[in-house]
Amino acid sequence: MTLQTAHAKTALERTQRMIIRALAWLRGVQFALWIWVPFAGEGPGRSDPQVLGGYVLAAVFSTTLFTVALRRGTLSPRWVSADVVLAVGYAIVVSRSYPPVDAASITNWVIPPLCGVTVTAAIYGGRYRAGAVCLVVGAWVLGAWPALGTANSAELVTNSVMMTLFAGVAGITGNLLFGAARGADLAAEEAATQRGRAERASERERHTRYLHDTVLQILEGIAQGTRGKDLPEVRRICRTAAEKQRTTVLAARPDGVVAHITEALAEMIEDHPAQEKLQLVSTRFDDRLPDLPTEVVDALTGAVREALNNIIKYAHTDEARVTVTVLEPKGVRIIVVDHGVGFDSDTVVLGFGTRRSIIEPVAAVGGEAVIDSTPGEGTIVEMSWTK
Repeated sequence: MTLQTAHAKTALERTQRMIIRALAWLRGVQFALWIWVPFAGEGPGRSDPQVLGGYVLAAVFSTTLFTVALRRGTLSPRWVSADVVLAVGYAIVVSRSYPPVDAASITNWVIPPLCGVTVTAAIYGGRYRAGAVCLVVGAWVLGAWPALGTANSAELVTNSVMMTLFAGVAGITGNLLFGAARGADLAAEEAATQRGRAERASERERHTRYLHDTVLQILEGIAQGTRGKDLPEVRRICRTAAEKQRTTVLAARPDGVVAHITEALAEMIEDHPAQEKLQLVSTRFDDRLPDLPTEVVDALTGAVREALNNIIKYAHTDEARVTVTVLEPKGVRIIVVDHGVGFDSDTVVLGFGTRRSIIEPVAAVGGEAVIDSTPGEGTIVEMSWTK
C-alpha cells in the first residue's frame, strides 16, 4: 500500500496469519487424535512399519510446512502442492497397510490429516484448488477401497463426503475472508490518500498565508517606499525574508509537537515591518502561558502578523499594543489594539486578507477571532484558543 507505513501490517496480511494459525492448530489436533491408537490393544507393535513411519513423516512435514508459513505470513503454491502430493502417497500406502476392515475406520490415522490437507488446498490452492481436493479424496478412496464389503464399508463413503464438504466450506469461507480483507485495505488506502491530499492542501494554504503575510508585505513596502530606503537595506530585507521562507518550506515538524507562543510572537514582532513603521509596539506576555500545539502557534502568530499589517496599512497610527494572557484551563488569549481611525465593524465587510489570514486560520485550529472597531477610536482584534 503506497500510503501506509512501511511496518504496518495490512488487513490481508493479518487475515493470512490468522488463517494459517487456525490451519496449524487444526492439523496438530488431527494428528493428535491418533496418538493413542498404537498404545491400545496389542501395544505399539500392532502397527505396521509403514503405518507408523508414514505418520512420523507426515507429522514432521506438516510441522515444517506451518512453521515456514507462519514465518512468511502465507502459504506458497509449492508448499501446498508438496502437501497434496505427500497426502496422496500416504492416503494410498498407509490405508492399504491396514486390514480391509480397518482401512476406513478411525484407527486409520490418515483420515483426519487428509481432511486438513483438503481444507488447506481449498483455501490456498488457487485455481487448482478443486483439482487438488479431488486428487486427495480420490487417493483416499483408492487406498481404502478394500473396506467395501466389510462392516465399515459405509465409512468409506462418509469420510469421502466429509472431506469434500469440509473443503468446500473452507474454500468459500477463505474467499470471503480474503475478499473482506482486500476491501478493508483498499478502503484504508483510499482514506490515507484523502488524508494526504488534505494535508498537502493544508500545507499549501499555510504557505500561501505565510507568503501573503510576510514576503508580499515586504515587497509592497519596498514598492511604496516605506521600507528599504537604499539598495543595501533592500538587499538585507530580501535576504532575511528569503531565509525565513526557506526555513518555513524545509522545516518538517512532526504532528503534535508543542511550541511556546511567546517565543513565536516575539520572533515575529522583532522581524515585522511594524518595528520600522510604528514608533511603538507595546507587548505584554503572561509568564504562565502554556505550551501549545504547533499548528495553533502557527495560526495565532500568523493572525497577529496580519493584524499588525492592517494597522500599518489602514489605521493611520504609530502605536499598537499586543497582549497575551492565559485563558483557563489551558488556553491563550491574544489582543491586538490600535487607536487609529477605526471603522464601523457592524457595517463594513471584512477584506479578503483579514478573513483568510486572521479569522479562518484561527477557526481552523479550534479557536476564535473577533474584530471590533469604532470609527475614530481604533480597532481591537481578539484571538482565543483553549484546549
